[in-house]
Amino acid sequence: MIYPNFRWFLSLTITLVTIMSFNEPNFSQSKQGISGTILRLSGDQMPTIDTTSLRTKPEPIKTTIWIFSGRIPAQGTNWPVAQAQKHPHLIKQISSDSQGNFLVELPSGEYTLLAQYDDNLYLNNFLGDGSYGTVQVTNGQIVNIQLINTEKAYF
Repeated sequence: MIYPNFRWFLSLTITLVTIMSFNEPNFSQSKQGISGTILRLSGDQMPTIDTTSLRTKPEPIKTTIWIFSGRIPAQGTNWPVAQAQKHPHLIKQISSDSQGNFLVELPSGEYTLLAQYDDNLYLNNFLGDGSYGTVQVTNGQIVNIQLINTEKAYF
């Protein structure tokens, strides 16, 4: 049985991870790619009625973001770096800043982004075909995403 509060939280999580496309005012029309934030969520995240409950806020993470072209069959939420670095669709690695923010210029296409935590890449977002969630880059657009690590959170 799935509790109503869990459904609400799951819906909220999906909404937070949903990718929103927008025109970035600081970029010319010729630039396009992906911007976003890397966050880690930990501790008790259970929905409550009590508004005084202190939940841990998402923590920005400075890390490496691995970018692959196209869809990548999922290896679970964690994918060992030793395996990922041999993947033929790996196109780029970039770093987020101390606030977890990043920006990368990419040509139009479909991309898979995973954040590195120690010796593993992490992504808890999957498509119906069993591949990791992807990001669509379109001409002249900056796509904004959040990659949230929920490994140390409980719901």
